[in-house]
Amino acid sequence: MEVKLIEPISRKLNVLGREYLTVLGNHMEHLDINRYYYPLTVICYHDGELTQKALAEKLGKDKSIIVKIIDELTDKGFVYRQINPADRRQHLLGVTDKAKKTVPHIIRVFEHMNQSASKNVTAHDMEIFESVLAKMRDNLEQFKESTSYNI
Repeated sequence: MEVKLIEPISRKLNVLGREYLTVLGNHMEHLDINRYYYPLTVICYHDGELTQKALAEKLGKDKSIIVKIIDELTDKGFVYRQINPADRRQHLLGVTDKAKKTVPHIIRVFEHMNQSASKNVTAHDMEIFESVLAKMRDNLEQFKESTSYNI
């Protein structure tokens, strides 16, 4: 039997993602937070207007994972929950002064990291990259929804 070695696209993305996160972590190590940088910036951007459910949808994460993220950010003093006056079953997410001081730094690091990672990549190539990722995501959604796998 002849076996052909095929590297999954996901592995390539994971390798890039791990490298990005390693460098990102090095630039953030002085902060009182060791992950969940992006969720914190999303919560800060929507300060007081975002529910846990809406955050889960924006991040494409399961609600139980969102609870863990919010719990850790709350324990670290970055985020708080408040009851939504319009719907007392919901919690709105707000950020503390500590977060308001930290998030601008996180955003600057994101900007620097994105510029460094895309150095020597044209704006046109970045548009193509984004387009290809979106198409692949759509293709995988369709593949996931199909009931039979004719492989």
